[in-house]
Amino acid sequence: MQFLKSVIVSDVTPAADGSYTYDLGVNPISHLSLALKCLNATDEATAAQILALITNIEVLHRGTSIFQASAADTYALDHILLRNPPIILNQVATDNATRAVLLTIPFGRKLWDPAECFPASRAGELKLRLTVDIATSDADGLILLVEQTELLGAAPARFLKTTTLSKTPSATGWMDVDIPIAYLYAGFILWSTTIPTTTAWTTTIDQVKLLLDNTEADYSLSNWEALRSDLITRIGQRPGRIAAYGDDHIANYALLDLCPNGEDQFLLDSKGLSSLKIRVNAGDTNALRVIPLELVPAATGA
Repeated sequence: MQFLKSVIVSDVTPAADGSYTYDLGVNPISHLSLALKCLNATDEATAAQILALITNIEVLHRGTSIFQASAADTYALDHILLRNPPIILNQVATDNATRAVLLTIPFGRKLWDPAECFPASRAGELKLRLTVDIATSDADGLILLVEQTELLGAAPARFLKTTTLSKTPSATGWMDVDIPIAYLYAGFILWSTTIPTTTAWTTTIDQVKLLLDNTEADYSLSNWEALRSDLITRIGQRPGRIAAYGDDHIANYALLDLCPNGEDQFLLDSKGLSSLKIRVNAGDTNALRVIPLELVPAATGA
């Protein structure tokens, strides 16, 4: 088997805020590599400030999203799936110094896996759409660089579909986030606006249950702190503790892990269910996000 790395976007500078769309290849694709390049504005841009330059990353197959997340959520996803923090280049505070954050957009839980990647498609069917917000004083001159890694001759059984569900609690206490009934799930990434800081223990996602047909399963009850521990255990190290980024720059993320030992015996099969919910005990009424990690049969295409 051979692989083919090729450039999709070559140092493009978006002229204005908005969405920019690019065609992807026709061979099976393991992953995309996305570089957000910019310059410091006065002092050192934090990881969050650089990532905010791209508000949405979408990969669409025949108009249906197979990947949809912000750059910030993709940054957390890369920590979890790749088990290592993405690279942040040239961590200096000099005005106009060159900076970059390097992201991976994966179509399998492991990169370069011919059994789990996006299958071959026809020309024009698979597209990348990037939505940018460059009207900011935090960093200057966004430059986009995108490469794809195709696996020639691969015949995958399935691919990873990643999308984002957003919800704002109407009141504190228990509330449900409905999860689409589809195929297999390898886990759910959680994002909480409020987390314990200074003297307050308040957490938007305070406790979580997983409900299959209104029956507790796998996670009958788990606290934010334990789910944070699961995320850090999976990564294998504490994420970056560099002063400019705060002492944990994915501090607002937790994980419902359905592949905790790296094997597939705990995957959640949602086929045949009437309902699938994540029940959240909300500590306040700020926004939360759930990012399902769905494994889709390659024959379906989306």
